[in-house]
Amino acid sequence: MTKKARQELRELWAERIEDFRASGLSQRAWCREHGLRPNQLWYWLRKFETETNQPQNGIWIQLDSLAPTGSGVVLRIGNVTVEIQRGFDPQVLTEVIRSLLNVC
Repeated sequence: MTKKARQELRELWAERIEDFRASGLSQRAWCREHGLRPNQLWYWLRKFETETNQPQNGIWIQLDSLAPTGSGVVLRIGNVTVEIQRGFDPQVLTEVIRSLLNVC
């Protein structure tokens, strides 16, 4: 299977899974309505879930402050807000961000 064909199949199943989730039907009922075998749906659900739970590689950028402030920084990752105060431990912040990226 070519790379393009794999990508098209992946997009097709992404649409199918979105449709399944929006339907409110059980997996078996949805598959029956769409002429698919339940094990096909289960495979792709698992595949996308596994990929979603993989750690994402982020890009670190340097932020230069124009003027020192006493209030710190607010960082938003997904639906989570982290307030970073002056004097924070960079190692702890790194671990917090990695954990949030795995969850968000």
